Amino acid sequence: MESIVFGIVWIVLSAIVEWLARIPISHDPLYYTASNIGLMVEHAFDFILVVLIPIFVFVVLGFVWTMVRFRVKKGEKPQLPKHWARSNRWFVGVWVIGSVVVNLLFVLHPTTTATEHFFALEQPSAPQNRHAVVVDVTARQWEWIFSYPQYHLTQTLNANGQDMLELPVNRTVKLVLRSYDPFHTYDQYADVIHSFWVPSWGIKEDVIPGETRILYIKPTKITSFAQNPMSRVQCAEVCGPGHPWMEAPLNVVSASAFQHWIAQQQALQSSSS
Repeated sequence: MESIVFGIVWIVLSAIVEWLARIPISHDPLYYTASNIGLMVEHAFDFILVVLIPIFVFVVLGFVWTMVRFRVKKGEKPQLPKHWARSNRWFVGVWVIGSVVVNLLFVLHPTTTATEHFFALEQPSAPQNRHAVVVDVTARQWEWIFSYPQYHLTQTLNANGQDMLELPVNRTVKLVLRSYDPFHTYDQYADVIHSFWVPSWGIKEDVIPGETRILYIKPTKITSFAQNPMSRVQCAEVCGPGHPWMEAPLNVVSASAFQHWIAQQQALQSSSS
């Protein structure tokens, strides 16, 4: 009878917590997502959260139930109950098999399914990547440099002279990541490892001297660094004393605004050359 009551309480509490969890999931207050990859990460987190809630409630309820049900006052010498859970093969079997099933579930989804989806997005021959905006991203101590070879722009700056990345919304971007100093001639392996990180995109990619890495991504939300600080390019790999300040603002704009910005950058580059 006690097991039945415990089961009913567990089911009711799990349903209540699941309902409460839907509120932050539907309003996204815990994260700011602005890319297709970021949405994949967000959905994976939400799925794991929903599945783990009944398990979390079961464990916590078990602790609380035990403390209340089997509490002993000072001086009492109660008769210890039989540890049926240790000898009950059905209970042990269900617990072990259930644990294996949950772990296998997380391996298959979202881990394997999300990885397969991510690899499909990274194929250069994929339809969505054929007309991508190409941006060469160069990391050096301690600066991000952005160039747009399709538009003959070697370095894009904002009004304050700071390197900046501006992209059109809902269009695939091909980021070509390298680590070296283009302003000084030296061994290409002399720089250090950096890490390209945009918090609102939900991605990090190491930028290694002597290697060229490609990252395809599609911004899904018009945003800017001024609107949300998570829209920035930040180095996430300790690369020296200037590491904390190695960042650049990111602006995602409409297609027409992007073309206008490109024209402004081309005019600025022509006047300075």
